[in-house]
Amino acid sequence: MQISYSWLKSLTNIDAPVKQLIEDLTLTGTKVESLTSLGSRLEKIVVGKIILKEKHPNADSLFVCKVDIGEKTIQIVTAATNIYEGAIVPVVLDGGTVAAGDEFKKIKKGKLRGEVSEGMMCSIEELGYTTQEYPEAPDYGIYIFPREVPPGSDSREALGLLDDVIEFEITSNRPDCYSVLGIARETAATYNKKFLVPPVSLKEEADCYINSLISVSIENPELCPRYVARVVTDVKIQPSPLWMRRRLIAGGLRPINNIVDITNYVMLEYGQPMHAFDIDNIFDRKIIVRNARADEIFTTLDGVERALDSTMLVISDPDKTVAIAGVMGGENSKVTENASAILFESASFNGTNIRLTCKKLGLRTDASSKYEKGLDPNLALAAVNRAMELIEQLNCGKVVKGLADCYPNRRETQIVNFSPERINALLGTNISSNDMKNYLALLDIMAEQTDGGRDGGRDGVWSAVIPTFRTDIEREADLAEEIARLYGYDKIPVTLESGSPSVGGRTTKQRLIERVKQAMVTEGYCEILTFPFESPKFQTCDAVRIINPLGDDYSVMRTTMLNSVLNSMALNYSRRNSDVRLFETAKVYLSTGKPGELPQERETLALAAYGKTDFYETKGSIERLFNSLGLDAKFEPCSDITHMHPGRAARILLNDIELGCVGELHPNTSEKYEINERVYYAEIGLPPVFETAKLISVFKPLPKFPAISRDIAMKVKEDITVNIIENTIRERAGKYLESVQLFDVYKGSQIESGYKSVAYSLSFRAPDRTLTDNEASDSMRKILANLETKLQAELRK
Repeated sequence: MQISYSWLKSLTNIDAPVKQLIEDLTLTGTKVESLTSLGSRLEKIVVGKIILKEKHPNADSLFVCKVDIGEKTIQIVTAATNIYEGAIVPVVLDGGTVAAGDEFKKIKKGKLRGEVSEGMMCSIEELGYTTQEYPEAPDYGIYIFPREVPPGSDSREALGLLDDVIEFEITSNRPDCYSVLGIARETAATYNKKFLVPPVSLKEEADCYINSLISVSIENPELCPRYVARVVTDVKIQPSPLWMRRRLIAGGLRPINNIVDITNYVMLEYGQPMHAFDIDNIFDRKIIVRNARADEIFTTLDGVERALDSTMLVISDPDKTVAIAGVMGGENSKVTENASAILFESASFNGTNIRLTCKKLGLRTDASSKYEKGLDPNLALAAVNRAMELIEQLNCGKVVKGLADCYPNRRETQIVNFSPERINALLGTNISSNDMKNYLALLDIMAEQTDGGRDGGRDGVWSAVIPTFRTDIEREADLAEEIARLYGYDKIPVTLESGSPSVGGRTTKQRLIERVKQAMVTEGYCEILTFPFESPKFQTCDAVRIINPLGDDYSVMRTTMLNSVLNSMALNYSRRNSDVRLFETAKVYLSTGKPGELPQERETLALAAYGKTDFYETKGSIERLFNSLGLDAKFEPCSDITHMHPGRAARILLNDIELGCVGELHPNTSEKYEINERVYYAEIGLPPVFETAKLISVFKPLPKFPAISRDIAMKVKEDITVNIIENTIRERAGKYLESVQLFDVYKGSQIESGYKSVAYSLSFRAPDRTLTDNEASDSMRKILANLETKLQAELRK
C-alpha cells in the first residue's frame, strides 16, 4: 500500500518529519516497508522564463535563449521548436541532474557551435515522467508550465514532485488499512488524536431521479451482500487535475482520464474498488448480479476472451454479461469519450469467491486484490458518494438524484466483552480502564462498562462495540493487542516469565508401552517401525479405506500387523540374516461398521522370530513379558487360525479375555514371504493388558519357615493339557500351596493308547509357622479328589 505523505498530512493535520512518522507508525503496529522521495534525484532544476529567443548564428536548427532564473539571467542553446518568448519552463543548471531513460545524467556548462550554454531546458521525459502523468506536456519538445510560476523557484515543487511516498506492509487481516483513510486513522491514533472522516456533500444537479434510469437486483446474496449504483449525466471526459494525478502516481496508479481516475482515487482513499459503465450499453437499464452460466464466454476490457463457469459471479443486464464481479469489466460496456451518462458501481463481494475466480481465470487486478481481503459492505455507500462529490468538484457531469442500493445481508457491529484487569494481567501493565476506553475510541471502538465488579470498577466487565470494518477483532485478546500498541510496546515493562514449574513425565499408557518394549529387548528382540497403511490384498474386507492413498498398495489401514512384520522378516531373510527376532508396538484400525464414524485404534504388540528359537521359547518370552507387568497369562491350544500351524499355536488369555495368539506360522504363509525357515509369530491386543497391568513391583521377604514337598503322578487322557491340570490342582489346594512344577510326561507302551502319564512336584509352605505334615496331606487329599472328579485322573502308585 503506497501513500503520498502530503495526502496523509492533509487528512490528519500532523506535521511530523516523515522519518519520525515512519518510526512512530511502526511502533504502533503499522509497519513501513519503504520510503521514496519523489524528485530526489533531480538536482538544481529551477523555473525559468524565456525573455529572448534568437536564431543561432552558426546553426539553422538551434536557438539561443536568454532565460530569467530569478537571481540572474543565463544563456541556453536549444533545438526545441515549441518554445517562445514569455514561456515558463523547467531549467536544469550547470551541475544539475536530469533523467535519461532509467538512469540519470549530469548537465555541464559548455559551448554549442561557438555559443555558451549554461544549462538546459527540460522536456517532461527528462524529468522522469510522460504525457500520461502530465497530459498538458507536448509529445515532443520542452515542457511549458500552463500557469504563472515565479522564475527561480524549484521546478520540482511547481510540478508537485517534492513529496514522499510511504509504502506500508499491511497484513491481510486488516483490509481497512488498504486505504488512505485507514492509514490516516492509524496515524491519528498514533499521535493520540481522534480521526474524523472528511464529510461528503452533494448537490445532485441533474433533473432526473435514478429510479427512472437503472434498477439493481442480486440473485446470490451470499456472494454479493451489497450493490450500490449511482448515475452521472452530461459527462465530460477530460484529463484530471494535477493534484489528483500526483496522488494516483504516488499510489502506484496510472492517470487515464477524469472518470477512470475518480474511481481509482476513491479506491485509494476509501479502499473500495469501483467500476464505471456506459449506461447506454446496459440493456433495459437493469443490473443483475448473478452466477455465470456454464461455459459462458466473456471478453474483458483487455480484449481477452475468457471462459467462465457457474461458480463465478458476474454483473449482467437481461441480455448479456457486462463485467466479472470484482475483477474486470467488459469491452461491451466500457466508458468511451462519447459516453453521455455513466453508471458507477460500488459493491461488496465474497473475498474467497473473488480469489478463486482470479485463480481460475489467471487474472488479478487492483480491485480483486482488495476484494480478496474481505471488504466492509457498509463502505460501499460512503465510497460512491465520495466519487459523486469528486464528479461535482471536477465538473465532470451532473449527479442524478438518489441511488440504487440493494443490501439484502446487512452487516452489523459486534460486541466483544473484556475485563481491564485481565488485559493488564495479560500485558503486564497497569493501564487504567478509562485510558483503555480512550485508546479504543481513537480506533472508532466504543467501550462502556456493563458490570462494576467486586470493587466497583477495576475488575468489572466492559463491552466494546466493534465497527464493521474491523473484522479482525473477535475476542478479548484482540482488544488487548489494540490497547498495547497504542499504549506503546516500548512502555511495557520488561519482566521475566513466571509460572509454576511442572515436572514432565510419561502418561501411564506411555510408561506401560515403554515397559513392554524393554521386556522385548531383554528377550533379544529388535524394534521395527512400519507403515500403518497397506494393500487390501493382505487385510480383511472391512478394512478402512484411505480417501487419498499414495497408491493401491497403500490404500487401506491395517487390521492386523502380520503383513507388516513378515515383510521385515522376509527382508532380513533375503539379506542372509540367520537368526532374527523383531517386534513392533503400533496400532491396528478396526472399522465400526457405521458410515462416517472413525475406526477404533487399538494398540497392538506383534513379534516374530526364526533361527535359534522354537515355540516354547517364544511362549516363554510372552510369559516373562506378562510377569514384568504383574500379570499371569494363560495359553490354550488352537488349530483354527488360518495363518498359524495347526497344533503348534495357542490363544493367549488374560482373565478369560482373548488377547491374541502365539505359535508357528503355517508353512504356506512362510512360503508366500519366501522364508524357508520355521517362523514363530505372536500378536497381542494391549488395551486389556493396560487396564490390569501393575507398574509397581511388590517384593516379599524370603520365607523363614521350611516347605513341605509332595510328588504326584497320574494318568490322564492325552487331549487334556498341562494348563488344565495345573488349574485343577490349584482349585482345591488351599492357601498353603506355593508352587506347582511339572517334571515328567510319559507316553509309551506301559500306558494304554489315548492316555499319558504326567508327574508334578507340589510345594506347601505357611508364611508364619512351620507347616505340619497333616496339613499338607489334607491339601493333597482335596487335590486328588478334584482331579479324579473333573479329569477322571488315575493316581499312579
